[in-house]
Amino acid sequence: MLEPLNQLFISVFHIIKSFLDQFVADPGNQWGFTIILFTVLINFLMFPLNYKQIKSMKKTQAIQPEVKKLQEKYKNDPQKVQEMTMKLYKDNNVSMFGGCLPLLITYPIFIAMFSVFRKLAEDGSITAMKFGPLIPDLGAKGNIVLSVLAVVTMILSTWLSQSKNKAVKDDAMTKQTNMMSYSMSLLFGFFTYTSTAALGLYWVTGNVFRIIQTLILNYVEKE
Repeated sequence: MLEPLNQLFISVFHIIKSFLDQFVADPGNQWGFTIILFTVLINFLMFPLNYKQIKSMKKTQAIQPEVKKLQEKYKNDPQKVQEMTMKLYKDNNVSMFGGCLPLLITYPIFIAMFSVFRKLAEDGSITAMKFGPLIPDLGAKGNIVLSVLAVVTMILSTWLSQSKNKAVKDDAMTKQTNMMSYSMSLLFGFFTYTSTAALGLYWVTGNVFRIIQTLILNYVEKE
């Protein structure tokens, strides 16, 4: 099922690398910058969805105090709580699933990239390719530095997307969501450690892109 997607990604990698061949002499740097450019391209294409996710998340966080009031008011009537909560979401033009679509795309792409980099390592394309001081081999597994960076950048990205409103931050649902996000960070750190360094570079670059994106959007919204 993912094979056509894998072949598409590999073709795009080779196109980008062919372009970089004209400007970068070292093969390892060619592949490293190819992965970075590919990641930036993917995230640019997903920007509209990511922006929608951030807006939806902020709207959802903003009405959580109201949701809590409804839960307390109708605590003996779960059906009424559900009915009034759905009405609250509708009145505030908030989708209960608005933030899910980017995740439904991001994670399958991550899985596809796992397979893509494994194939590139198996055919020798990225094997023994050094990229910078932190990546002695893009095709090797067990890069602890990239794994730590994967966890830290994902946690930072999650933290920046949170509401700064204390009432919202203390909300039980928000805490549960944040805890799940932090647990996912550890899981992805494990994936990057047990996979090729190329996958770690892809994920860390994507996280850094999303951090910059969130900082810019937060700044724009304050203006």
